[in-house]
Amino acid sequence: MKIQDIARLANVSVATVSRVINNNDNVREETKERINRIIKENNYYPNVIARNLSKNENNTIGIIIPDIKNLYFASIMDGIVNEASRRNLNIILGCSNENFELQEKYIELFIEQRVKGIIIAVTQNSYTKIDFFDQTSLKIPLVLIDRKIDKQMPGVFFENFHSVYGVIEKFIKYGKKKIGFLAGSQTISTAKERLEGYKKALKDNEIKYDKKLVLYGDFTLESGYNLGKEILKREIDGIYISNNSMTLGFLKVLKELNINSENIKIATFEDNEIIRFIDEKIVSYNMPFSELAKRSIEILESLLKNDTSDTTVEISL
Repeated sequence: MKIQDIARLANVSVATVSRVINNNDNVREETKERINRIIKENNYYPNVIARNLSKNENNTIGIIIPDIKNLYFASIMDGIVNEASRRNLNIILGCSNENFELQEKYIELFIEQRVKGIIIAVTQNSYTKIDFFDQTSLKIPLVLIDRKIDKQMPGVFFENFHSVYGVIEKFIKYGKKKIGFLAGSQTISTAKERLEGYKKALKDNEIKYDKKLVLYGDFTLESGYNLGKEILKREIDGIYISNNSMTLGFLKVLKELNINSENIKIATFEDNEIIRFIDEKIVSYNMPFSELAKRSIEILESLLKNDTSDTTVEISL
């Protein structure tokens, strides 16, 4: 059914139906009620995209994350959905699955649909294609979240380096000297910063860095499981695991090998209810996802007003 059909059934002009759909007060209440009743009876849904094109405006933002199955990104997404709803914004979601070409298609699709702007956690190989994200070329505000690809790009990020540094320093104060580290891919800024925090804490506390105690994975449960089996062959009295998925994989190894987690001090970057349920003694940070969501939308709205001051924010944990 089209808007012309609604107009014919209501015995009014298309312009009058359009005014009712757009909540224009310049329509008699009786006429408005009749049109709304016909719209409801016929399950008519206005073409929002077409309406936005004609009005040259939109109240929708595009969100792209790299892995919807990862609880970390799902929590980020949940925070943005709640904040957008509070601000009466609509969202369109894309999941790139760490695929740059798919990410590129989503960005192009969102631009075609005239979204106000895009909030994005980029794929791990995006740093090799920085030119694509030039906002002058894209002609749309774009705000990074979680992962950095260029220090000049607007974005909201968690403070990775000092967060890990602080945990490792506490481990050392507890008397831990052989602290293992399960790292993520070093092409991702967050993984790189977390490893740097680990190394610096060891150095500042005069503990020699042992590369045999650092293993590299890809932020997945499988890599946490495989690396866990490997790291436990070495003498460690503590371990830092770079994300929650790898932590779950590591905990599975402990269970299979019947190793009591109390014998190894364990820390991971982000807290979640599954890890707390399995082992509440694991050291982790309660992530301020709502703050990240709030700040990212605020920056997007600033960019829409051509305000480029304070558009890069790091949130302390």
